[in-house]
Amino acid sequence: MTERTAPRLLLIIVVAVYAIYFSPLTLPRYAASEPRAPDLANLNQAVRNTAHGDWFHQTNQPGATNRLSLHVEPILLPISLLYWIHAGPETLLILQAIVVALGAIPLFALGRRVLESEWLALLFAVAFLLMPAIQGANWLEFHPVTLAPTFLIAAFYFLVSGRPLWFAFFALLAASCKEEIGLLIFMIGLYDGLVRKRWRWAAPTMILGLGWSLFAVLIIQNSVGGNYHWGRYAYLGDTPQQIITTLLTQPSLVIAQLASADVFGYLAQLLLPVGFLAVLAPEVLLLALPSLAINLLADFPPMHQVDTLIYAAPIAPFVVLAAVMGTARLLRRLTGANQRRARDLVAIAICVGACL
Repeated sequence: MTERTAPRLLLIIVVAVYAIYFSPLTLPRYAASEPRAPDLANLNQAVRNTAHGDWFHQTNQPGATNRLSLHVEPILLPISLLYWIHAGPETLLILQAIVVALGAIPLFALGRRVLESEWLALLFAVAFLLMPAIQGANWLEFHPVTLAPTFLIAAFYFLVSGRPLWFAFFALLAASCKEEIGLLIFMIGLYDGLVRKRWRWAAPTMILGLGWSLFAVLIIQNSVGGNYHWGRYAYLGDTPQQIITTLLTQPSLVIAQLASADVFGYLAQLLLPVGFLAVLAPEVLLLALPSLAINLLADFPPMHQVDTLIYAAPIAPFVVLAAVMGTARLLRRLTGANQRRARDLVAIAICVGACL
């Protein structure tokens, strides 16, 4: 085994082990009836009905007869085709484990490109799969948003590597996982324009990303009775316009909510798995701002959890992407022995953070 092939072979092993481990790990929970009906049962029914032409229909949650009133997740359409092979939650759980595991591959590719070290790239890929936010979401039944981190990482990699068609493909997949992901695509477009100065690509990305989220929430969800979760922001107002006005005019209310959500503890839990290296590239970390705001401003304590539920999943990819890009920036400023020491310290930080 050569120096070049060793980390790539280990990457394949890590991806396979994760997928093989998490698939049977979640299946016994389903067999033991541990998953909650409002989540796995709803999605199973919606996917099963979609497979038979009754798109997104569900009957097992009061007040919501269509999955779209809970979340807008067009990715359920292609996923429903798998129900022609096996119609059951097992299909969803196995698919989720595989897709999450595959997220390590574009992250490794990005690390190899910007860090010029396949071993460091491998460490970041492993750290991603060990992140509590990722494993917690994967453990918690099946949710389309848990697939989004893999697609977001792939989209960012193809953005950095200058392949717009592949970027568009993975950005589309990510946006189809949940209505809020379009806002994250908007932020990626903004990054491409402000940081990378490629407004020819950035402008349409921003327009389409923001446009999709607004269309999903204001048009699609209103057509099926409105967003089921608006009540989590009722303290800010009854309509989107009132919520925006409150955010702009009553900062004390926002500060009180952030304190209640333990914003600093929340951020610390997100940053620890990568040894806080994400702070070296704050411009990348800030791409997660829409999801951070959605979670922390919600008057719903479960959304303030990092390691046991799904809500932090869309934030996790930007934490690890910021860590990779920030480390690359640090290493570029160093030479010789200083750079070697920095690589060693980065490796130690990742290992310690991922294991804590």
